[in-house]
Amino acid sequence: MSNKEPLLIDIRCYGVESESHCHDFHQLVLPVSGELLLEVDGVLGNVKDDYAAVITAENKHAFCANDANQFIVANVPLTWQPLINTLPAFIQLSPQLKSYINFINVSLKQASLSSLTQEHILMLLMEMMSDQLQSSRQIDKRVNLAKSFLDDNISQHVTSSQVAFASHLSIRQLSQLFKQQLGLTPLQYLREKRMKHAISLLSQTSLSIQQIAESVGYQNLSAFSDRFHQHFGRTPSYFRQLGKK
Repeated sequence: MSNKEPLLIDIRCYGVESESHCHDFHQLVLPVSGELLLEVDGVLGNVKDDYAAVITAENKHAFCANDANQFIVANVPLTWQPLINTLPAFIQLSPQLKSYINFINVSLKQASLSSLTQEHILMLLMEMMSDQLQSSRQIDKRVNLAKSFLDDNISQHVTSSQVAFASHLSIRQLSQLFKQQLGLTPLQYLREKRMKHAISLLSQTSLSIQQIAESVGYQNLSAFSDRFHQHFGRTPSYFRQLGKK
């Protein structure tokens, strides 16, 4: 799978076992029924009931499954690396995450989902996973100050100095602490927020692409389009056309 291929979410049944292998895209394995014993880059864990697996691109993995099983498997583009980096190889699922995975399972069985719908579904799932991990850790109040400042200024030009000032830290201290606790630098976090908000506006509003670019901090339409394409592997116009179908 290359960055330009469509996102793929489907339901799979696994055979008894497989040899160690890897692929050039990230992958999520979510439980529906049965149990899958996975070894991911030397880490052993079970995908069943309350646990899902996150397989990073190029990480070797092998599995052993029981006779009857079903799992939701999502191939994740390489461009989503910053968000994938915030997740461990195996993640315990909260009741809210289990409920959402059940919603995905029902949706996949009832209809063929468009690429854009799959993208939205997977984005929300990964954000819920990331939020669950963050809420289970005590976030430094200075990181929260920086995060709030970035959330409030998604449409504005933001510099590292401004974020550092808002959090009462030096630029270097903030970058290190923010990445340590949230898995991203402050400006990577802002870029993620902007791109997710942009794709939501493209599919859910009639705003022009220029207006959407400005609402997420880009006065230059070309710069916005380049960044968007780099992030999602598709142009804003492509997603706008999908939203009209």
